[in-house]
Amino acid sequence: MRIAICDDEQKIREMIAEKVQKRYPAADIHLFRDGEELVCEKKLLQGERYDILFLDIQMPGRDGMEVARWLRDREEKLVIIFVTGAEEYVFQAFDVGAFHYLVKPFSD
Repeated sequence: MRIAICDDEQKIREMIAEKVQKRYPAADIHLFRDGEELVCEKKLLQGERYDILFLDIQMPGRDGMEVARWLRDREEKLVIIFVTGAEEYVFQAFDVGAFHYLVKPFSD
């Protein structure tokens, strides 16, 4: 299973990665600091594919909602789980086919 975690807070990226690794030790986990790094600089434009994307919404540059729309416009079928401190985007999240919407801080 290939998992991407995109959040501008390093502590959050690492915490999610740790929780996923404990539950799925064989998971191939990739960390990204913002939407621009995920889409342009590194992976998605180069053909990398993920099964699950943990995605923050409020990030500098290309935010999580923009990334999700970009993915859905390309008919990407990965599971998107928003992890954010903002509750007000919940309806927009489901408009882009999000699987789940977690509000920080969240428990196991």
